[in-house]
Amino acid sequence: MHSRAVNESDIEAIFDLFGRAEHAAIGRQMTTRADVRDLLASPGLDMASRTMVVESKDGRLSGFVALHPAPQAGQLRAHLVLASADGTTDTARALLHLLDEWVLRDAPHADTPVTMFQLPNCPTHDLMAAEGWSIVHSYTRLSIDLDTTEFPEPAQPPLGVRLRFAADDQDRRAVHSVLEDAMAGHWNHRRRTFAQFDHDQQQRDGYDAALWWLAEVDGVCAGAVIARDPSERAWIAWLGVLDAYRGRGIGTQLLNTVFRLLRDRGHHSVGVDVDTHNSVGALGVYRTAGMSERGTADQWRKIYRQQLS
Repeated sequence: MHSRAVNESDIEAIFDLFGRAEHAAIGRQMTTRADVRDLLASPGLDMASRTMVVESKDGRLSGFVALHPAPQAGQLRAHLVLASADGTTDTARALLHLLDEWVLRDAPHADTPVTMFQLPNCPTHDLMAAEGWSIVHSYTRLSIDLDTTEFPEPAQPPLGVRLRFAADDQDRRAVHSVLEDAMAGHWNHRRRTFAQFDHDQQQRDGYDAALWWLAEVDGVCAGAVIARDPSERAWIAWLGVLDAYRGRGIGTQLLNTVFRLLRDRGHHSVGVDVDTHNSVGALGVYRTAGMSERGTADQWRKIYRQQLS
């Protein structure tokens, strides 16, 4: 086996690796090429020093690992994918130990959490548990087929509700403020300044400020959505409605609005990842808007407290 850092020409090979791993685990591929591009474009990811692929004798990839700053301040995000084949355990152990080395160099403080997503019952489950990782949460992926779904034309917001796109910097600050307040208290959410949030969004594949939308109730900003428009798939990055305004269909109206915009741009589907255990019924909002569940992934976490003490 041969290992090396990832380069831009590896997108197709990494996509193939994800596909083989996912077919073995759940019988179908969930990861798209756009997902792979988005991963490799993650803010703060140094592909030369914080990615690695393992090549088998046949030239195909048998493993992939990466580490970069997480969206939550003070945390790191890891990625590990392995093809189901002989030697998986040895390869997984080597890549997990490589992750340990990277974290020791990059951890911002002495009790840095590192998170990683894996499919349920992943082949590395027992090994990861033995290496100090544990499952702390799960997320559900949903999608909608824009070609077969009918949306009201034009949308009719609830009485007193006005939907509009974020036309300028002040509006985008309002989107950020609504989302921060709507997400307060949710799993693993950490507040960020507008400058931090806006910088992160602009680094993401498919960023388009025209897909930032606000919902106002009697002139008060009550909800917001941010969608992304990469070339091969559209995505709901953020959706939030303030607690006092929930239950009025505002979230569904925001989603329908960006669904129509994305369909008009030529997209055939839109996806989203949602906290499976969300306490305010987010899954129900997405289902009401016509989205269907595709699968779930477990979020694993390891805190590097002892290693850094």
